Amino acid sequence: MGEDLLIIGKEFSGFDRTAERLDLLALDPEGKVVIIELKRDDTGADVHWQAIKYASYFQHTKVDAIIRMLATHQKIDELEAANRILQHLQADDLSALNHAQRIIIASHRFAPEVTSAALWLNENVPGQSLITCVQLIPYHDPATNTLYLQGSTIIPLPGVEDYLVSVGEGTETNTGGNVSSFAAKLTQAFARNKDDEVTHFLKDMGKLTVAGLTEAIRPDRTSRWAGDGGGFRYYHFWYSRPPWKNWGLSYRVNLYPEMELGYWRAEFELKGYLGNAQRDFAGIDRPVEC
Repeated sequence: MGEDLLIIGKEFSGFDRTAERLDLLALDPEGKVVIIELKRDDTGADVHWQAIKYASYFQHTKVDAIIRMLATHQKIDELEAANRILQHLQADDLSALNHAQRIIIASHRFAPEVTSAALWLNENVPGQSLITCVQLIPYHDPATNTLYLQGSTIIPLPGVEDYLVSVGEGTETNTGGNVSSFAAKLTQAFARNKDDEVTHFLKDMGKLTVAGLTEAIRPDRTSRWAGDGGGFRYYHFWYSRPPWKNWGLSYRVNLYPEMELGYWRAEFELKGYLGNAQRDFAGIDRPVEC
């Protein structure tokens, strides 16, 4: 498919009125919540109905809840999770997050009941494809005894595009509206920080740093501004290409204000994510004039 999806949950079951469990939960670059159902061999006749139910459960999910899902999935704090979502959306605020939902069904074989329903739904949802069907075809290379898996989108055709169960919100109270007070505070913080001198310093430093690296190891994505970690500021470098795509490997510079000494203390981090496990490879502290 080649889609840039940010996975925010696996085998998610955090609903308030049902014990159902979906396979994968993601965000696309437009901010839509993506329900992903995986079937090893055959879809069966009603997987589309199962996925539609899941999508309906997320129609009123708050921004706070989505941030917590990513934080839990990747074992990071909520501020960093929010910053990653903003970077994934390439946006300055979270207003576009979960403005709509969509479905991806991946399987080796699709029952005609599923493809018929998917085609009909897509034709009757103006301007978008509600359901994407991806056929998974395994291949075996006997010479190397290697298995390959090829994914091909069959719906929508190449070249073409209520009863409520809600996600549990924990102990927090819903205040109405999609952008919560926590998300609004984050948006204000990022708006405040994105053009200040710390961000400009780190952006300039980043340009100089990556310019000296070879193409093979040069990160091709950077933060849009210096994030706020609560007591320190941070700036990220990462990759959009394999094998480190989607934060598989990232570099982060943390700046801690040492105002009584008149400088910022810089800490460098190299991080790798293997599944949900975070590995911190290195850290270096040194004063930086800013």
